Amino acid sequence: MNTDSLYSDYNAITPVYERASSAITLGLIGRWRRLIIRLGLKALGNGNAVDVLDAGSGPGSMTIELIKSGVNPRRVVLLDQSMVMLKSSPRLGVIDEVCGLFELMPFRDSVFNMVIMGFSLHASSNLRRAYCEISRVLKAGGVLASVSIGKPNNPVYRALGWLYTAVAIPLITLVTAGPRYIRYFYDIHNIYVRLPSNNTFRGMAKGCLNLIEYRDEALGLANVTVMKK
Repeated sequence: MNTDSLYSDYNAITPVYERASSAITLGLIGRWRRLIIRLGLKALGNGNAVDVLDAGSGPGSMTIELIKSGVNPRRVVLLDQSMVMLKSSPRLGVIDEVCGLFELMPFRDSVFNMVIMGFSLHASSNLRRAYCEISRVLKAGGVLASVSIGKPNNPVYRALGWLYTAVAIPLITLVTAGPRYIRYFYDIHNIYVRLPSNNTFRGMAKGCLNLIEYRDEALGLANVTVMKK
């Protein structure tokens, strides 16, 4: 997939991003965001006065959930390829915005206690490199908490995922966002097609991060992952 095209798509969908994301996940996206925040903080042990990277932040929805959880981070950095998305993020004193890529993060080594990712890791052009970059910027004992699009290991569920992303998501987009956005959200199907199976997806972090917890959600069409450096 052409990642330049993908990131242009993210610019275009900014006005309808939250509404459409909620619809195509059947209202589950908020629960999944809260789940990975909770699991990530549990693995970290203490979320106060920590430095957090929201990687592939979009408009900062994961960071909003983090702050709603009652945590008082010292600093949150929103990293996204789309400046349009970043400009729509919340204006809070603890938040900084950086335009950049997962695979080549513009940060020094060992600067973050936790990396949170809400439906963004699957968009990486090189998953192995992304995992290792996340490890590089995490401090010792730091945590990655992520929810991503999944590709089920079960072939029947995998076929259902193909149908859902190819047919149902465009129809849901038509109803909730309008016809002009269908082609942008169809890229979710393109992402799904190129993704490795869930077992392979999480296994690509081996040697960079240690798996703490993994959960298949929605028949494996979403995966919740907590890893530690």
